[in-house]
Amino acid sequence: MLGDWRVGEGSLARRLAHALEKAVHDGRLPLDAQLPAERLLAGELGLARGTVAASYQILRAERLIVTRTGSGSTVSMPPRLHDRLAPWASDQGEAGRNGAPLDLTVAEPAAPFDELLRAVREATDMLPAELLGASGGGRPSALHTGVADLYNAQEFMTDDGHLLLTSGADAALSLLSAAYLRPNSRVVLDSPTYPGALALFRSTGARLVSQPLDPTGWDVPALDRTLTTARPSLTYLIADFHNPTGLLMDEEDRTELRRRLHSHDTLVVFDETMRDLDLREAAAPPPRLAARAGDRHIVYVGSLSKSLWPGLRVGWIRAHRDVVRRLAALPLATALAPSPFDRLVATRLLEARRAILERRRVQLAHHRDHLVARLSALPWCRFQVPQGGLSLWLELPDTDSRRLAVLAARHNLALTPGFYFSPDGTLDHYLRLPFTLPPEALDTAVDRLTEAHASLKGSH
Repeated sequence: MLGDWRVGEGSLARRLAHALEKAVHDGRLPLDAQLPAERLLAGELGLARGTVAASYQILRAERLIVTRTGSGSTVSMPPRLHDRLAPWASDQGEAGRNGAPLDLTVAEPAAPFDELLRAVREATDMLPAELLGASGGGRPSALHTGVADLYNAQEFMTDDGHLLLTSGADAALSLLSAAYLRPNSRVVLDSPTYPGALALFRSTGARLVSQPLDPTGWDVPALDRTLTTARPSLTYLIADFHNPTGLLMDEEDRTELRRRLHSHDTLVVFDETMRDLDLREAAAPPPRLAARAGDRHIVYVGSLSKSLWPGLRVGWIRAHRDVVRRLAALPLATALAPSPFDRLVATRLLEARRAILERRRVQLAHHRDHLVARLSALPWCRFQVPQGGLSLWLELPDTDSRRLAVLAARHNLALTPGFYFSPDGTLDHYLRLPFTLPPEALDTAVDRLTEAHASLKGSH
């Protein structure tokens, strides 16, 4: 984890402290992680105990670790990292000098214009009957049936009783938070993860517990240990084309995770918002996890915003019937339901879903490959090519992504630095780059990013 920490300037104690600090900022050492005792670490690294003690003292002075008598040293969160959770966009006052602005803070595909226009027209014609209740009668709505069909087509038996419609995935997470979280409840999440989920869980007063992702995926035994230690009320995972990394959990890890989850008393929420954005060639859909009949601890959250149209506020919760009944009984459930018009538009768009997705996957794969080719020539960043999703997750080993984002804004390029995706405000050396824009716009973005990186040395 520390890498070649002995290389560099300063005393051994300061070099060790710098390596530990970098591990914290990158999210490899999560908040509240227990550090080895001074004597143990000294023995492992072949150092004098006094060197390790001096290194820990440097970290204590920077408030990156806290040491308590009898309890050892744990990773802490200094105030300067808390401060960075405020929006960085206020720093982009000098933008606008180098051509039209480019906004890469939003990862959203373009609307399917022809299908959308047709769906809106048909929904407009059907709206009077919908408002008068002509399509009611206690039967499942056409949208319920359409969403259930998506699950049934992948041999995951679902009917109306398993589904609760919401006005988007964020609304679904809000409803689950209202039902299962209280102030100081623990929530275990991947790090990095979807910033919208972070904001929602923080708003409840929950305590976020990060589980760092490896560069190539999930460490299931480590997640199991975290669940055992934290005993969270809710666990939030994105196993399918993870946001922001694009990672896909492989079948071996899914099998292992399914086995281990049964021993934990936590509501496990799988966010499937990106599931349809599979950019692999001729691959079967990923198998769903923990799909046991009668399982009340597994919930799936879905949405049409990324797969069909970002402006369509339609999502859902797929869960055991008892869970659906509990959620539907909350007063908030009515407020977070999709509007009648959105339901009608979504129903019409679902009929064109296959054609829309076929075009979208081809287009996104082309954009991804174009961006990968451009970025591969840059020696100061590295990344895994995502198998799906909407973005690349760039590692910048020697670059602070927040400073880079501020400088990029001066070149009319808006970026989202890595700490926005961190449960504890770390991931300093990472950056999300969506590939939803056309290739020519991505070329301009990479050019501006390169100029911003080149100006880093002059900004000191």
